[in-house]
Amino acid sequence: MTTTTLTIADTLSEHETVERYPAGRALFREGDAPRGVYVVHSGEVDLVFSAKNGNAKPLRIAEEGQILALSCVVSHRLHDCSATTRTACDLGFIDRQIFLEQVDHSPAVWFSVLQLLSEDVNSCYDCMRSITAAR
Repeated sequence: MTTTTLTIADTLSEHETVERYPAGRALFREGDAPRGVYVVHSGEVDLVFSAKNGNAKPLRIAEEGQILALSCVVSHRLHDCSATTRTACDLGFIDRQIFLEQVDHSPAVWFSVLQLLSEDVNSCYDCMRSITAAR
């Protein structure tokens, strides 16, 4: 298989370290520099952000197959939310630099990253529409 035909999942699986995390384990905190991306293989992860008043607000629950911290790793921005395991989880981790080096070798993988980030943007738009409609 050539690097041009690799999917993002293939790229990650070749370089990730999979570990079992207990429920309640913090993966990263809002405002921290991202160390890499996480792939949820099983279990659920709570993502929360700080509201302007300082209260923690739920953002979403990540489930099997989702990738965490992708936008922060790609954009070189600090984490915009905190992640804590809701249940026991099997999570893959790939270091930020290794991830960027691997996806840089394959336009197909970069396109997959763009698709995932676009899905996140569209999901945010859907949430904003729901909030606006509820008012």
